[in-house]
Formats: sequence, structure tokens, C-alpha cells
Amino acid sequence: MKMKHLIVGFTGGIGRATAKALVEKNEEVVALVRDLQKSEKYAQGLSGIEFVQGDATSLPDVEKALENCSTLFYCANVPYTHWQKEARELLSISITAAINKKVKLVFPGNVYVYGKAQQHLVNEGHPHAAQTKKGKIRIEMEQMLVRANKESGLCYSIVRMPDFYGPYVVNGFSEKIFQNALQGKKLQWYGGLDVPIEMIYIEDGGEAMALAGLSSKADGMQFNVSGCAETTAKKFLKEISSQAGKNAKFSSINIEFLVSLAGLFNPMAKEFKEMMYLKSQRLIISGELFRTTFNTFTETPYEEGIRKTLDWAKNYFN
Repeated sequence: MKMKHLIVGFTGGIGRATAKALVEKNEEVVALVRDLQKSEKYAQGLSGIEFVQGDATSLPDVEKALENCSTLFYCANVPYTHWQKEARELLSISITAAINKKVKLVFPGNVYVYGKAQQHLVNEGHPHAAQTKKGKIRIEMEQMLVRANKESGLCYSIVRMPDFYGPYVVNGFSEKIFQNALQGKKLQWYGGLDVPIEMIYIEDGGEAMALAGLSSKADGMQFNVSGCAETTAKKFLKEISSQAGKNAKFSSINIEFLVSLAGLFNPMAKEFKEMMYLKSQRLIISGELFRTTFNTFTETPYEEGIRKTLDWAKNYFN
């Protein structure tokens, strides 16, 4: 019997992108979903995904969905405002299910664990020196995987990435930039416009997840996967505005007081305040270990990724 791969968190950017990468490799994909209607909208353009209705907060539901699966791609996330209470508990359910069913768990990490950059290019050996609440939670989540490996034999891979952009990245921030560009409205950025940053195209992130999940070379490994290149918000937003063809202007909020003020009206802006350092100071990761392990992996240039994201936004948001 051909083994399947379970996506927990299919109706999110990285979940959908991971499913797409697996489908394109002719792998069989199962998605644990609560809302079938929303899931079918996310599955447009993808063929053969098997939906299992259930809840990622239910251990029996996750274990049922894992029948005949070899891999659990943990792509679930909760809103920033729920991280403190829910993020670790939600992951623990999938970890327990993966241990009980003896399957590999692939986890999408991020740069929050590192805190402020202590290296020109942040590699996997960089200290986990997070100063923020969210960064410390992400460290604890990664430690849960390492501990489960030592104590219960969990097979896992961690794939750390910078901020996502692209189709189906709907977080109240990224998609608004593309929507506004298509309508000629102002593009709002939080952080410095000239600070070196990197973004990863979401489908590159999905490809990286799939490669790590399908290869034993990634078992027990922690990888950084970089964006295609260093850029700045000014260059990134200018390219979006140019391709959208509506001459949208852009501005930034780079003062903590103003971000706090925006947080009075926008809960996401309030939560973003402690992560402002990522948009105010340089933190660029090295993806060398991943590229040398998987030499077929290539990053999508910003120009191409932006074009594809604008095309998606036109259709998705009508």
C-alpha cells in the first residue's frame, strides 16, 4: 500500500503550499480539516487531496487521519493573540499522535527563536536567544520535538524560514498589501523601509517542507531555508506597486509608540509590536545547509513571486 502524508493546518499558507508540493511529486495527501467549504476553496488547482473532517485539538481525530500515513506535516497555527494559551498545547497533540502512530513530524520553524542577529548570516548554530514572548514560545515548541525524540523516539525535521508572502498567505498583513496595490490604495509597512530583510515565497516554503518530509536525510535535522535574496521593504513594495500598475504609494510605521497606537484599532498591529526588531534590524539567514543537502532546491525571485501573488489576489479576492 502506498503511504500517504497528513497535513494538519491545510487552510493556511504553508499547509496549502506543502500540499501543492507533495501533489506535484505524485504523493498522496490527506488533509485534516474542520471546514470543508473553506478547504475546497484552498484546494482549487490541486487534485486528489483526501479531506478528513476533524479537529487538530482532538487526539483521536488526528490519529484517525494518520491511518496509512508515513508523515505528519504540522502546518497549524493560531492567531498571535492566542499563542500564549494555545500554541504549545496544539502542537503537543500532533506530537503525541505522531509518536503513537510511528510517523515522522515535519515542523515549520521561524527566525523568532534566534532573537537579534549575532552573525552576518544566521546559520543553524546561532544561539536561540529570543527576548520576545513569541520567540520564547517558539523555542519551547522546538524543544518539545527534540524532547519527544529523546524520550519517545519521535522522528522529526524542523524547517525554519523567514516571513512568508505569496498565494494563500492570509494573516491580516501580507494579503492586504497585495489587495491595496491592485486597488491603488496605500501600502502600509511596519518597520524600516531601508532595513535589509528577506522574504520567502510561500511555495518555496512548501517545497522545502516536502523535501524534508520525504527524505531520511532530514530525519532529526534542523534547517534554515532562506529567501531568494536580501532586499528592503522599499524595493519589495516598489515592485508590488509597479507590477500592480495602479501607482500605489507606500508608507511605514517604524516607531514603537505609533505601532502601539495602531494596536488600539488593529489587534495584529498590537501583537506585532514586540516583533518590530525583525523589521528594524538586519537578520538574514543562511540556507547553505539546506541547499547542499537538497541540491534540487531553488528559490523563486521576488519579481516572479510578486507576479504570481498578484495574479492569485485578483482571483481570490475578486
